[in-house]
Amino acid sequence: MRTSGRPLLLQLAWHVLAILIFLFLPVLKWKAPWWELPRNEVLGIAIVIAGYITAALAVMVFARAGTPRAFSRGLGLALGTFGLFMLVLLLSRLDAPRYLLLPVFLAVLALAPFVVTPRMGQIVGIAALAVALIGVVALGGRAAFAPPKKTAQVVATDVKTAFYVLRVRSHEGVVGVPATRGGGLDHLGDRVLLGTGDGSLFTLRIAGNDLQAHRLALRVPANRDEFAAAFHGSAHAPRLMSSYSEDTPEVQTWRFRVADVIAQVDGEQVHIFASHHFWKQREQCFVVRVSQLDTSLADLERASGSGEWQTIFESQPCVPLFGEGAMRGKNPFRGEEIGGRMALLDANTLMLTLGDHGFSGIEGAVAFAQDPHASYGKTFRIDLRTHTAVMNTLGHRNPQGLYAAADGRIWETEHAAQGGDELNLLAAGANYGWPEVTYGTDYGSLIWALSKQQGQHAGYQQPVYSWLPGIGISNLVQIQRERFPIWRGDLLMGTLGSRGLFRVVLDGDRAVVTEPIPLGKRVRDVLELDDGRLLLWTDEAALLTIEPVSGSGASLTFATACLACHRISDGFSHRMGPDLYHLLDRKVASAENYGAYTPALKKLGGSWTKQRLDEFLRDPQSYAPGTSMIFPGIADDRQRAELVDYLIATSKVGGQ
Repeated sequence: MRTSGRPLLLQLAWHVLAILIFLFLPVLKWKAPWWELPRNEVLGIAIVIAGYITAALAVMVFARAGTPRAFSRGLGLALGTFGLFMLVLLLSRLDAPRYLLLPVFLAVLALAPFVVTPRMGQIVGIAALAVALIGVVALGGRAAFAPPKKTAQVVATDVKTAFYVLRVRSHEGVVGVPATRGGGLDHLGDRVLLGTGDGSLFTLRIAGNDLQAHRLALRVPANRDEFAAAFHGSAHAPRLMSSYSEDTPEVQTWRFRVADVIAQVDGEQVHIFASHHFWKQREQCFVVRVSQLDTSLADLERASGSGEWQTIFESQPCVPLFGEGAMRGKNPFRGEEIGGRMALLDANTLMLTLGDHGFSGIEGAVAFAQDPHASYGKTFRIDLRTHTAVMNTLGHRNPQGLYAAADGRIWETEHAAQGGDELNLLAAGANYGWPEVTYGTDYGSLIWALSKQQGQHAGYQQPVYSWLPGIGISNLVQIQRERFPIWRGDLLMGTLGSRGLFRVVLDGDRAVVTEPIPLGKRVRDVLELDDGRLLLWTDEAALLTIEPVSGSGASLTFATACLACHRISDGFSHRMGPDLYHLLDRKVASAENYGAYTPALKKLGGSWTKQRLDEFLRDPQSYAPGTSMIFPGIADDRQRAELVDYLIATSKVGGQ
């Protein structure tokens, strides 16, 4: 059958180019090759593209060019046929690839004009599509297959807290962005061990403000790719979160992760412990394992690596994702609720936390955290000599933090549901109540359905502190060294939801002060370095080093040298000394409504200038003998010049 007065080749060329563009748009959107795209996404894409192909065939066969009704018939056929496929997409409850729907729909609308367009116009249209295809292929290929740029940079910012101005250096690009979240930090001799959520291992060397990362040949034995393949999913986190829906019924395979890594150094030998998910293909279920690697410090960083991982702990039961014993609802795998934090209590005892993976008795068929036969929702003591594990505590939801203090106390942090994140002091044998009690509520609800007394924690071990709303709490450390003397003994904990840190001041076993410290990043782990600085690992793959700003900072100099007696506010808010608002060019000893000037200042006369301020701050008693200024002055010329500039700039606008 002759389908058109125009050569069939032109029509085929148009459709082939259009389909190729459609196939590369998902690669460009997700920044991942087709075999890494979620199965749900692939099915939705296939239905949309199949709708276009069917519409194109219908127009080619039944809308003959040159007839009076070619345009209207082509338009009707195109929209009607494509609409049927959109109905299939709707009824199948698959996620509609919104970024693809608009270009495909526009291409469907163009089918009718293309039929009646003269030959030269068709050739121009085909050429335009070819150029567009080249651009999409180039961009998509670069995004999906090119190695990520690892241009290292350091971004320094200052963050003000109650007692310190913090210098926060964000080392970015030192470590590539992992395929999924998770992981942790630990000391490794004179280095730091970093394990990422996808199982990569690095050693970090930190000298001054320089941070260097060395990728190890060894990897944690979490079979993430095997798990992803079992459910036709991706081992990679969604590249663009706007494309990800929590409502998808498919297994969120990228949440399969390594939760933590820690190291035990014994002379030249090192034992590395990793907590991670493991998929049992034959049984079709998952567990959480602790794997141990024994090697030497010398072998660890060699290109080939050496040593074999052995399993020293495996959770029970092995959890299926479908059928009897699986989670109910649309999300059968709550891998983000692994817990998995570890700490060495002594040379032979490893403590491990395990989350309940969503099995609270509401969405999960059983309440793992209260089931004595299940490992999940518990903490364990593991004997490193015999590999026997003894339950230490129960009743936990998602224990993301664990710290064994030098005084023997063991601190734990955990996510609740909607609010109610907890700081706990672990007591052997204690039951912390989840899911029977919580200070939080269910997501989207005003209550927690299993609580007999809403908003109470009666009958179970009380948390030391609970946050409402939740902060997405992660790991914690207790400040031990002298870099932050005022903070010594305080707990410093990372947060995911609040994107920063929380400082908790303790009075014995009570938390008496909590101070949020915003950093703008999801802090996964916190480590105190040997020199007292803090090192943070974030979900954005940034490594943050934090220290107090030195005394050379002008704002800190003012805070420590001047603020006890002076303010810079409005010219009237005097303290022991006068308010310094509009200080420059003001007559000496002339602040309105301040009558405590000494004769030494009154007899100076004239007005304050930049030069006079500098001379006064160098040595107040020499410049104005008998002044009540009690501080000895600032001898450092640069520090003094910075303070003068700060006083002038700030006093022009006022306010601290």
